[in-house]
Amino acid sequence: MKYYIKQKVFSFRDKFNVMDENQNPVYQLKGKVFSLHNKLELLDMNNATVMKSQKKLFRIFPNYQIFNNTGDEIANIKAKFSIRPKFDLFIDSNQLEVEGSLFAHSFGINQDGNLKASITKKIISWGDTYEIEIFEDKNVELFLFVVIVLDQVIHERRRR
Repeated sequence: MKYYIKQKVFSFRDKFNVMDENQNPVYQLKGKVFSLHNKLELLDMNNATVMKSQKKLFRIFPNYQIFNNTGDEIANIKAKFSIRPKFDLFIDSNQLEVEGSLFAHSFGINQDGNLKASITKKIISWGDTYEIEIFEDKNVELFLFVVIVLDQVIHERRRR
């Protein structure tokens, strides 16, 4: 199934809308402005929190924890040293790899050589816009949320 994530450009905080393939809104993503931990939230259309993330401080490479709505850690994303953007994604006891293109315009989420999701950033758009294709019904919300965490990490790198 395909989803689209579009950043709201004229917003005081990071805001993204998530739409299904028919352009129906299904989730919203919000970031906390001036947060040391770069906190993010995935909300359903009733403004109920589905997931949260925060950056671990004092790390050489970015490391984000993802929590469910009850506060339990369900995933962890760790950046790896590489010319191309690469990350390890840990979900429960499973390790997945996230690898991006040289200019971070496309990513693949793989587990044991099997593509679980593909992410493509539109090069010419008003604000960041992503197309995400998820190839299984499991972890859909998590994969959508991972896209925004990746966006945060890439923007942090460019600011340095």
